Amino acid sequence: MSGNFKIFASYSTKDIEKINPILNYLSQIQGVEIFFADADLQPGDVINNRIIQSIVAADIFLAFYSTASTQSSYVQQEIGAARAHNKIIIPLLLDGTKPTGMLAGVHYLDLSDQQKRLPEIGRLHNFIVNNIQTKNRNQLLGGLALVGIGILALAASQNDDEDDEDY
Repeated sequence: MSGNFKIFASYSTKDIEKINPILNYLSQIQGVEIFFADADLQPGDVINNRIIQSIVAADIFLAFYSTASTQSSYVQQEIGAARAHNKIIIPLLLDGTKPTGMLAGVHYLDLSDQQKRLPEIGRLHNFIVNNIQTKNRNQLLGGLALVGIGILALAASQNDDEDDEDY
């Protein structure tokens, strides 16, 4: 599924009930593929390898931020890996805990305030849709460029063949 827009969800398992509705909503966006460890890790997977591969492949990294996630060594390592691979990281606040450390200064969406929750999820939805459109447009332009190069190469080859006939 190379054309899909990949999202990595980083979270504490203590927050699963809070994040499931959000991930279910985002998964309805056409072209979105979300890596959610509790659903996507398979028996026999080497967890660290699979997580790193999924972070590297991700277009966007969602950090579900909470008191529980700040205490999770997995979440902290995932954030570090996302930073190391220059991923777009979007902290999503599940409670009043503000991002610190590697996420200090990164603009976040506040899902902890019930009045802000729906508008913030709408902003995230629009951000993802816009990024999907940009990625698809760039892939289309890249494909068209390859076709153009192929046509030029074919034309050059035919010109070479015609030049060879003059001898």
